[in-house]
Amino acid sequence: MKNLINDFKDFNEKISSFRPYDYQSKVAEHLLNCKNVILSVPTGAGKTWASIMPFLFAKNRTDIDFPKKMIYSLPLRALCNSISEDVNKAIENTDYQGLTAIQTGEFSEDKYFEKGIIFSTIDQTLSNFLCFPLPLSQRQANVNAGALIGSYLVFDEFHLLDGERSMATTLGMLRMLGKLSRFCIMTATLSDDFMNKLKGALNNVEIVTLDSFDEDKKKIGSLKPKDGKTCKKEIEVAEGIIKADKIKEFHDDKTIVICNRVETAQRVYLELEDWAKEKGIKLICLHSRFFDRHRKATEKQLKLLFGKDVKDEKTNSILISTQVIEAGMDISCEVMHTEIAPINALLQRVGRCARYTGEYGKVFVYHVLEEEEKAKIEVEDFNNLSKEDKAEIRKLKNKYLPYDEALCKVTLEKLKLPENQQLSEAVTIRLVNEILTSEEQKTLQQLQTSKYNWGKIKESWRDCSKSHYRQTVRDIQSANAVIIQDKSFAERFPYSLEDIGMFKWSLVKWIKEVLETVDTEEDWVIGIVEESNIIGFDLDESDTNLTFREITDIDEVIKTFDTLYLNAKYFHYDKLIGFNKERGSEYSNFKERKNKEKELFGAYRKDTFIQHTKGLLGAFEKEFLPSMAFPFKHFNQTFGTDVDFKELVQLVLILHDYGKLDNSWQDWMQEYQEELSKMPNSPYTFEKGIPLGHTGFNTREEKDLFDDNLEKVTKAIENKIFKKRGKRPPHAGVGAKVITDILLEEYGDCHVYDDIAIPASIAIARHHGVTNFTYPSFTVSNHNFQYIRKLLAEFSMSYMELEQYERKKGELEVMDFDQYEQFLLYLFLVRILRLCDQKATDDFEKYLN
Repeated sequence: MKNLINDFKDFNEKISSFRPYDYQSKVAEHLLNCKNVILSVPTGAGKTWASIMPFLFAKNRTDIDFPKKMIYSLPLRALCNSISEDVNKAIENTDYQGLTAIQTGEFSEDKYFEKGIIFSTIDQTLSNFLCFPLPLSQRQANVNAGALIGSYLVFDEFHLLDGERSMATTLGMLRMLGKLSRFCIMTATLSDDFMNKLKGALNNVEIVTLDSFDEDKKKIGSLKPKDGKTCKKEIEVAEGIIKADKIKEFHDDKTIVICNRVETAQRVYLELEDWAKEKGIKLICLHSRFFDRHRKATEKQLKLLFGKDVKDEKTNSILISTQVIEAGMDISCEVMHTEIAPINALLQRVGRCARYTGEYGKVFVYHVLEEEEKAKIEVEDFNNLSKEDKAEIRKLKNKYLPYDEALCKVTLEKLKLPENQQLSEAVTIRLVNEILTSEEQKTLQQLQTSKYNWGKIKESWRDCSKSHYRQTVRDIQSANAVIIQDKSFAERFPYSLEDIGMFKWSLVKWIKEVLETVDTEEDWVIGIVEESNIIGFDLDESDTNLTFREITDIDEVIKTFDTLYLNAKYFHYDKLIGFNKERGSEYSNFKERKNKEKELFGAYRKDTFIQHTKGLLGAFEKEFLPSMAFPFKHFNQTFGTDVDFKELVQLVLILHDYGKLDNSWQDWMQEYQEELSKMPNSPYTFEKGIPLGHTGFNTREEKDLFDDNLEKVTKAIENKIFKKRGKRPPHAGVGAKVITDILLEEYGDCHVYDDIAIPASIAIARHHGVTNFTYPSFTVSNHNFQYIRKLLAEFSMSYMELEQYERKKGELEVMDFDQYEQFLLYLFLVRILRLCDQKATDDFEKYLN
């Protein structure tokens, strides 16, 4: 291991130009030695690279037992963008260039989680594991969960997760995954007791802090005091609330102001606007109510003005922001003004002050809104609200929103003590332990009571419904608003326009105020887009009839979870301060679009049964097999078996379409393809007697070959065959039944059969959806049967004496949800099968060799 860590240090220096800190090497040592890690170091100490470098180091080595895919999850999408940008810049001219992708609600670069490194929000990551992936349809709900199995999972800013929902589900997931993944949980602000309790709840975990690395404390720039100073920054609790005069008084070159609410940030910006213009100061506002294009431009500007590369240059800039920058963003200032927040959030904010070597900072901490400034909304105004909704409305009256009042108050009192105002590392650790321990005990009790959401995870697996999101990931209290001038844009481009997310009940309050002042018979205020007559799954919006419907009743606004389209005459947007009540005349533009990804289950090309199946086998060999050593090994350890998982996957792929060799299925498709080939100018061919995998019916790309009548013509052919042969029979369940019979012969009636064969069977049964547990009646002719025998022989599966089948319909054996390891294997296998199926369907020639 010593030589390996020396190699790691050399590798780290080659990639980053810096020798790793000792604590970073210790993280690598644990991870590369089959351990999981909980890492807690101060902000700016390099924890991001501490988690990423071991993965890069192990990726191209076969002598290290480590996953070949990394999923890096963060609670905020802005953090994903910032960290992804930093990592891509560092690996730009290395062998790892092009390895990364972002998958958030804003960027959808890799919605099937196929890249080597995926930067994702926790919402995206957990929804995948729970089988309701946010960017996919329910029909595709089992495609992505397997991406987490056999991967290296990093959870940054872990303290920001909701203890009852996302934190509990994350820990439940990690407990389930056991040996099947490696993970690293990272934070700057968890108490020692909480980390030790997490270690006890999880599998094979080591805790790394700076306590044992005194030399690192002397080297890390964010911890090194400026010459002549005893600490990096000092804190002063100021009287009253944040006011422009105080900001003006202490501004020198770089100032950051952090407010708890968007409205406060906007108010402070407007108070400073004229003065900053007169003084030549760059004044910037950043919060969650900006269009993505403006927010991304601002984030780039911040790195130029407040980033490490310009720390020695005068920028004369003031940033007014909210908690969107309090974690993960690599910027620094000399003076910070911040509203009070719980100590963990406050320390994250303070981490943006005097962050770099040689800097010293002053932090002013303020009370929050005065009583008369509190947002007001009366529960009694709305009828028939749920208990949860009423609770959310009441939160608007909490002037400490979005934080817990008690934690804010005790934090403020602690910071008033003289011994806590020189903010050294020792002081921050003491404050976290003193203030958070009791609150964390409540969270731990909640986690244990909920049993880490295992029951909710299994319920989500059972029905694959996004309705579980609110109980397992995040309590949905946000709404998406699109600002438009012409309501016809909502019908024409409903999914292409920029939107803004904000706290639902704040938006409801705004809408209520506008509805009370506008005659809705004369003008529209708000509406939604409703869908009808959907032609099929996963088709473009042009295939759907869309209708814009005005809403005039506030109770209906409350009940809707659809995107809300707002009239730009009454709801305002200014590129300098964002979405607001009074200023600005801008409105939603078209979203920035990259090359549109191919959807699963698109139009098909004609191929034979052999071509299609070999295409799947080739796709597995090329796209999946190079990264399979880790999951294959650890599935065997989990089940206590010595199964050849490569051969098992190949068997699943070979048998997945065995039902297409059924006589009635082939007769139907052969006749259809023959009719297609007879049409004038037909692009389709037909070879009688060769079993088909798919017929040709790409109605989008080839319809012009038939004077735009191809869809009409092919529908007529379908109707003709339907009258003669009836409905084309289902096929997925056939291979599912066959593989259980084969593996029963192979393993016998024992735990290996239960653990391996049943998940493999259900993977085949559900490779077109998520609910099938039956197989149809089927008969395979001698002629068709020879094709499956040929494939098995070609892949040296001679031990499998496959018999020719004729069966009556029946039910498949299904997994017991309490045996969750079996369900994990099903999720792992069905992902490989479905993605290989799509790749081979798209371009089987690419994979035939």
